[in-house]
Amino acid sequence: MKISRTGILAGLLAAVLMAPVISATAEADDDRERKHFRGKDHDKKWRHQGRHDGHDRRWRRHHGRYDNHRYRRDARHDYRGRHNKPEIRQDIKDVRAARKDVHQDRRELRSDYQELRKDRAELRRDIRRGASKEEIMKDRQEIRDDLREISRERGELRESQDKLQSARRELKQDLRKR
Repeated sequence: MKISRTGILAGLLAAVLMAPVISATAEADDDRERKHFRGKDHDKKWRHQGRHDGHDRRWRRHHGRYDNHRYRRDARHDYRGRHNKPEIRQDIKDVRAARKDVHQDRRELRSDYQELRKDRAELRRDIRRGASKEEIMKDRQEIRDDLREISRERGELRESQDKLQSARRELKQDLRKR
């Protein structure tokens, strides 16, 4: 009883001592203006808001193009038009398409493995509950079909991965030619 009373009194004392600190912190937060460092104006240009310290000035000196309407990009240092050649753009499209094919093949293979697990569980259930021979033979045939399907899907996945690798190789060679 004495220990619990001491614990309760210690908690109350801590709460009483913390109350002025918490209220002072809340008042300090209310006095501060909450402005974002950068925001967009009505014309969708980035603008600086608030921040007028030395850091802001240094930042504007190096990155002031958001504030300057007459800003023109320097083509030598800007990579916006990096892949203008049609063959490079086509190679990039080929790589993306090959990656999508690999992703789709992996998804199909995963679903085939899941189907195989379900069919094996169904076979075990049928054997446990003593199903007829025709039912068990049908389940085993489904498992064989699933294994054939998995083998076919793995071959397709391998082909898709080879296609992706060759597309990446071709893109890399075209980028080196530049």
